[in-house]
Amino acid sequence: MLHTYRALSSADAERGLTFLVGFDADDQGDARFISYAELRRAIAAAARTLAAAGVDADARVVLSFETSPESIVTFLGLLALGALPLSIRPGSGASHRDFVAAVAGRYGATHVVGVDAETAASLGLRLLAPAPVEVDAPDALLPEHGPERLAFVQFSSGSTSFPKGVPITHGNLVHNLRLIVESGAQGLDERGCSWLPLYHDMGLVGSLLTSLYAGTDLHIARPSDFLMGPVDWLRHLSRSRTSITVIPNFAIDYVLRYLRGDEALAGIDLSALRHVYLGSEPINIDNLEAFSRRLAGFGLRPGAVKPCYGMAEAVLMVSSTGVEDEYRVVERPGGVRAISSGRVHPDFEIRIVGEEGEACADGEAGEIELRGGSLAGAYFEDERRFADDEGWYATGDVGFVDGGALFISGRASDRFKINAQSYFSSDFEQLVEGLDFVRPQRSAVVHSEGRVVVLAEVRREAVTDPTPHRRAIVDRIDAGLGVKVELEDVRFIRSGQLLRTSSGKLRRRAIAEALEAGTIRSAI
Repeated sequence: MLHTYRALSSADAERGLTFLVGFDADDQGDARFISYAELRRAIAAAARTLAAAGVDADARVVLSFETSPESIVTFLGLLALGALPLSIRPGSGASHRDFVAAVAGRYGATHVVGVDAETAASLGLRLLAPAPVEVDAPDALLPEHGPERLAFVQFSSGSTSFPKGVPITHGNLVHNLRLIVESGAQGLDERGCSWLPLYHDMGLVGSLLTSLYAGTDLHIARPSDFLMGPVDWLRHLSRSRTSITVIPNFAIDYVLRYLRGDEALAGIDLSALRHVYLGSEPINIDNLEAFSRRLAGFGLRPGAVKPCYGMAEAVLMVSSTGVEDEYRVVERPGGVRAISSGRVHPDFEIRIVGEEGEACADGEAGEIELRGGSLAGAYFEDERRFADDEGWYATGDVGFVDGGALFISGRASDRFKINAQSYFSSDFEQLVEGLDFVRPQRSAVVHSEGRVVVLAEVRREAVTDPTPHRRAIVDRIDAGLGVKVELEDVRFIRSGQLLRTSSGKLRRRAIAEALEAGTIRSAI
């Protein structure tokens, strides 16, 4: 169904993809623009190149998805052929080889792109080079695929187990892209900017494929570009007059660390920024409010930030704050605040189910279950149960509905009870990471053997005597949540031990198992 993508069904030479070399203005002369007219020719040429290399409509291809023109054209060329891309995070070393082997073995891949020849040979896979970007190739109509045909397989976060493959059909993909475009009332005059990885649904579907579907401009950077220059990212949004961007929650926290004075924001004008779609982990409300206040004087509109909720199993978007709406904040039981993620799109059905299987009333928290819309029917070639006999899919997320809006509390697997009150690991982590001596996005709170344990990486230069800093964490949690954490259960650990998924989410169950096995090493 590539013909349904406005960008690929026209000969638009004015709009297209701009590949950035960092966000620094001095480097923009090296940026590469590929118009949508050129992209269509490049995809047709890539399909011919891949077919000549032995890829046919039955091929399953593990694609190590770099943020590059070649990777994007290869991915779209595979879709044009009808072959099945299995997109994974780029990497190297033994762990990456093992992951490639696991994906290829589980799903019967025949080819691989983006790994070294030795790895491909050792796994018995045919190595394909990323397709060259031939913008001067002959034009051609891209093929039409039926709505039931598989487009690609994307992987769930894998926060509690090996990532599950989600089969994305062309029909479900276009369905969800339509929801995204309609929810944001996106027009041809929009410009997007994304640094999100393309092997993840937020970057691939939420940014790249949405732009192709809507026919809008998109500026593409690498994840490392944002990490190296979060304020430069803001400057680029201002300079390029970007109107739409998609970010995970950690980006808000990360940017705040670098906004020490207004001089860092001199000359920035974010008034063109209409939608900042905010998803991923539970949102740190204090930091979001600080971010919004800080940038309000630089043109950021009050309702520009749009918290939303989605998942790979539904292609991506399930709910989003409306075009003319602002998010709401309410108080959960126990005094913890929760933020709205907008209304669930009416194409989906939703219900909230309590711990005993009972239906929850408005305002009552329980597990979120979904049915219909662009939800997959099963995991890809996986015998594990996906939905119940009535078609309801248990998301594993806990939340509630209030005033028609959906509020996300956290993951069911990260919930624990203290004195009959439910808490989530993220409630604690957001408090811990509000302390200056804790490294951003470098804490995990787990419930282990009946105790709440805080694991944190700290700035070594700021912590010479650990005792008062442990006490600061204990006091902050007590003040914020009314929960007493023992001083000895606050551990400052060496870097690199907080296990994460390919999308950056904490694998808290695996972290707790490592703690109980005694393999977490302290730094102080």
